[in-house]
Amino acid sequence: MIKIMIGFLLMSVSFSSLAHVEEVVIGQSKTIVSKVLNETRQIMVSLPKDYEKNDFSYPVLYFSDAQVHFDTMASTVHFLTENNVIPPVIVVGIVSGSTRTRDLTPNLSEEGQAKKSWYSEQNPGGADKFITFLGQELIPYISKEYRTADFRVLSGHSLGGLFSVYTYFTQPDLFDGYMAVSPSLWWDNERLVTDAKGLVKNKKLTHKYLFLSKGDEKGAMESGYKTLVSLFESYNKERTFSKAFPDEDHLTVVFNAHYYGLKAIFNEWVLPFEEGAKGIEIVKEHNEKVKNTFKVNFTSEGWLMNLGNSELYKKDYDNAIEAFEYNTRLFPKNAYSYYLLAKAYEEKKEFSLALKNYKLANDLVPETSPYKQDYLDALKKVKGFL
Repeated sequence: MIKIMIGFLLMSVSFSSLAHVEEVVIGQSKTIVSKVLNETRQIMVSLPKDYEKNDFSYPVLYFSDAQVHFDTMASTVHFLTENNVIPPVIVVGIVSGSTRTRDLTPNLSEEGQAKKSWYSEQNPGGADKFITFLGQELIPYISKEYRTADFRVLSGHSLGGLFSVYTYFTQPDLFDGYMAVSPSLWWDNERLVTDAKGLVKNKKLTHKYLFLSKGDEKGAMESGYKTLVSLFESYNKERTFSKAFPDEDHLTVVFNAHYYGLKAIFNEWVLPFEEGAKGIEIVKEHNEKVKNTFKVNFTSEGWLMNLGNSELYKKDYDNAIEAFEYNTRLFPKNAYSYYLLAKAYEEKKEFSLALKNYKLANDLVPETSPYKQDYLDALKKVKGFL
């Protein structure tokens, strides 16, 4: 288990103390045996918040260098999910060690072989085999162990970014979205930049989602980045995104890049409040769109809640009830959906139906919830009207 220990220290007047420690688990560490790589590999997995409470199938985000990026990637995903910017996602990080250069770099060209210098000691050029490991072993393993949707994203930083771009070129159907953070495009005399020009010229580049970013890097990394952005935006403008962070260096760029990259890849998930407030048919249409785009069997509770609250504010109680009631059908185990429905009935002065749904909400909300007392108070209040 990967966890953070949080201690709550309560001090008495006499300076004696009682300490209560709770475990906050952010993920699990596992090992799998790879026949393709002929070795055992470590992975780190973080699941969506309510994974155990439903039967949803989730998109999966795979990324390299989990030993340094797992905590920030998992926290970024959970933050964006909580704010309904992206759908809940299963996070799978692949730990890199002494085999990092081997796994993440394409086979060297003849010119590169002659100039590989110190990289020769790290046995570069194993990217094709590592792609095979992902496609034939890791992805099937994750799909067997967890409820996964058929929508996958690959992300990588530095050499991992190079690997992400290389996979985008050579095995585009393995993933639906690609993120390359400060990719090492100088590799092998900028060979991938040259390859990109040929792919675009011959119209052989995929139209999958792609996010490119960089920090304050100069030289070949900067020129290669600018060339790829220009090429891809001209060829695949609708699904190519880029953002440079000149105030961040090669290492610190990762946090911002992950944040903006995930927002870009999943940008079609978002339903702006003003749009969703136009009516329930707009929300239903968006629900079907995101299901088809991201191949999931769920949508967001937030859109119908926003619509219902908008109608409640306008005192259009029937429309509010329709939105909230539909939300309870989509998310029958969510206490807040029933709470809002009960609130709408209460505002409409249909207290029996309000009581029924406040009871359902109270049955579902955990005793440990910080909002439990609010639920109890609402139930007590509506009982007083009957």
